[in-house]
Amino acid sequence: MLTEHWLTVGSCAVLLVVSAGAQDKAPEKKIANPLGQSKAAVEAGQAQYSSGCAVCHGPTGQGGRGSRLADVERVRKIDDGRMFDIIKEGVAGTQMPPSSLSDTQIWQLISFIRSLNASAMEQPVAGDAATGEALFFASGQCSRCHMIRGRGGLLGPDLSNVGARRSADRIRKSIEAPNALIEPGYARVEAVTRDGQRISGAAKNHSNYRIQILDAEGNLHLLLKNDLRSLTHHTASLMPQPSLSDVEKQNLLAFLSRQSLEAPAEQSRRIEHGKEP
Repeated sequence: MLTEHWLTVGSCAVLLVVSAGAQDKAPEKKIANPLGQSKAAVEAGQAQYSSGCAVCHGPTGQGGRGSRLADVERVRKIDDGRMFDIIKEGVAGTQMPPSSLSDTQIWQLISFIRSLNASAMEQPVAGDAATGEALFFASGQCSRCHMIRGRGGLLGPDLSNVGARRSADRIRKSIEAPNALIEPGYARVEAVTRDGQRISGAAKNHSNYRIQILDAEGNLHLLLKNDLRSLTHHTASLMPQPSLSDVEKQNLLAFLSRQSLEAPAEQSRRIEHGKEP
């Protein structure tokens, strides 16, 4: 159906004929993978990936000649329909060619790629989350530096949403090898002022002229570099190598994997002096 609209331009009246369908056009519905995350689809997709994609994107999706596909926020945000088109049509101007796979095989491949980017919340994680919570807030002293839903310290990254943003494997690696991945804004730095004051902590905003350092007590120091005797950037993380048993690490992983702001999280039990209030 066509509708008429009059638009005045200067002293002239212009008749616009507009399709009502164009006016009321609803946003296109996103296409979802009809195979979902079934085990059979993921396994079939893994076979497709290993035979045709791994040579460029790496055997585990870690990247190579092609881009990284595993545990990447960019990949998580691509909807199924768009990912299908990228695989089927290729990417012009790159080494990514059009695919000769059938539609079903492409959907299987997408199921596998999704599995490479599943958050910890979407994965089964063994361990005792309640015991892991006690470890985080008490004996493990994790909360001295890390905060979860307003409870804890500021020196390390806020972990309130870590289960939704990171895979279980990536959380495990952060626990076992804290130096392997240091998030921006949490690099360890030590400054010595001209009068001998020593300030260490996490390097925040810094430029050629100044630097901000957040210390372990939560104090933010704004320092001019001209006023410093020395400034040392460390490659080691502020987080110490944990002296935890394998069971304790697994329980801590179980607790952290359930932390999400995107879904109602289980209310944490307060742990104080080893007892519930």
